Amino acid sequence: MDVGNSRVKLGLFERPVECEQAAQAGLLPIAGGALPEPVDTFSFAHVEGEPSGYNALREWLRPHAGIPALLASVHRSAGQATIEALRGCGVDNCRPLVGKQLPIATRVDQPERVGIDRLLAGVAANRLRRPESPAIVVDLGTALTIDLIAADGAFEGGAILPGLRMASRALHDQTDALPDIAMQQLEDSPDAVGRNTVDALRAGLFWGAVGAIREVVARQRDRLTVPPQLYLTGGAAPSVARLLGGPDCTVRYLPHLVLSGVAIASESKPGPAP
Repeated sequence: MDVGNSRVKLGLFERPVECEQAAQAGLLPIAGGALPEPVDTFSFAHVEGEPSGYNALREWLRPHAGIPALLASVHRSAGQATIEALRGCGVDNCRPLVGKQLPIATRVDQPERVGIDRLLAGVAANRLRRPESPAIVVDLGTALTIDLIAADGAFEGGAILPGLRMASRALHDQTDALPDIAMQQLEDSPDAVGRNTVDALRAGLFWGAVGAIREVVARQRDRLTVPPQLYLTGGAAPSVARLLGGPDCTVRYLPHLVLSGVAIASESKPGPAP
């Protein structure tokens, strides 16, 4: 389970996730091998005081009572509500994940304050990237994060900025007349010249985010001697993925990157200390 600031996402994984190089399991993270994918998923937007999403969650969970569950949460109240929904359906074996349990080293000032979703995306990226290549992971969620994974697999930190939905809401809340643009209106790349207020907002939000991602990725690449591999995840990622990359930087969109990181963490030993 991946409990974010706006949505709860669950993935059902059919069998234990094993390291491709079992003999080196103690040296995680390991680059290479197949990324575990969920055989079924469920997600909903969590809204304070609105139980409908959790009622639907209970219905989805009923056939899966007794299956062990791992929960990674960056939203405390939604995380607790999800655990209560699990218990109400007989899913009692639920283990919350914390960053220090994950098979990834961190080289940041305060490792305990890094969002666990960012670390889990790094765990999954380490399973995918070439052993000699660093990776940059872009998650277009409520917040937009752009994180660097070193060639040795360590999480180096990155950049955080408002996601498209958050930026739209801020423009609406902090002005008198600008409307709030729904996230689904930004799934396709808009014309950069909006001829009305809504289209101008769509142009600014979308192309502003693309420009920010390009610039941060470029600055992170400046630190590297080997071109990185670029992985995108999150709600707005499909439309953005095709606008990034270049001749020396491959780009992949992976909708369940964080959930795959949870699955890997369920079977892996913690990574080395920084």
